[in-house]
Amino acid sequence: MTHARLLAALLASITLCTAAIAAAQPKPGPAFPTKPVRIIVPYAPGGGLDFIARLVSQPLAERWGVPVIVDNRPGASGMVGTSIVAKAAPDGYTLAMISTEFITAPLVYRKSPYDTIRDFTGVVQTASQSYLLVVHPSVPAQNVRELIAVSKTRKLNWTSSGLGGMGHLSGELLKRMTGIEMLYVNYKGTGPALTDTLAGNVHVMIVNPLPAVPHVKAGRLRLLASTDAKRIGTMPEVPTIAESGVPGFSTNGWNGMLVPAGTPRSTIRALNEAVVAIIKSPYGTERILAGGAEPAGSTPEQLTAMMRADHKLWAEVVRTLKIEGE
Repeated sequence: MTHARLLAALLASITLCTAAIAAAQPKPGPAFPTKPVRIIVPYAPGGGLDFIARLVSQPLAERWGVPVIVDNRPGASGMVGTSIVAKAAPDGYTLAMISTEFITAPLVYRKSPYDTIRDFTGVVQTASQSYLLVVHPSVPAQNVRELIAVSKTRKLNWTSSGLGGMGHLSGELLKRMTGIEMLYVNYKGTGPALTDTLAGNVHVMIVNPLPAVPHVKAGRLRLLASTDAKRIGTMPEVPTIAESGVPGFSTNGWNGMLVPAGTPRSTIRALNEAVVAIIKSPYGTERILAGGAEPAGSTPEQLTAMMRADHKLWAEVVRTLKIEGE
């Protein structure tokens, strides 16, 4: 056999082997997503999580070319809606919008339909925020000290997004540290709680900034203080509760997205990249900052680690304050 024929035979053999190897490889599946994506908000419309879900849903739909549906499922401090996600197929098409209450509510109720750490995987932290202590304008208090004084002369009630949430735990901590007396009124989310506070049926509320700031600016609510250890960057004129006569007081919260445990890493990465791009865009950043929150945009691993750390922290707080839901 001549050198030319030998070379041709070798090349033909290599080509056949390459084709056989390629045929044996699994074909890649279609790119995610190929059908509608559902974002479950486990609270009534009008709250901070609802705001973030609707902020990202339209840009996601435009980016992906499929509908992105925001589905509000309130109840049991978020556990009704989130349990739907826990039972969903782990394919990335059903997500949960969650806040710190996702960690704290099961600690308070002690009868959770899921395991917050085992049954979910983090996708992205979308924002972080201090909470706001606001009152209806009929309450004659301009600051925290005056609110404490008013509580000694008249019966006050107060509310938050729901039992076991950061607003609720912040209020219980404030009561413990100051001796203030207020009756808690429970609602199925920020929306209805805020509506009754605006109507004057509730005197005091500790609330996520996103839904509350427009009403503060319009004069329908009076803002007394923020809950974090430091002042909110976009509202530097607002004192903290710690500065207002309650030294050492500090609470804050975050929100983000989860998927069921077992969701493919490639799908989680696709979700993370898309949401982070929106959160960190001028469109997302400006709107989140305008609502008094700080845009985040974490990795999935960072959110999962934060969930574990908060679970340990708030389990101890709930035990110490002896907070328990029915």
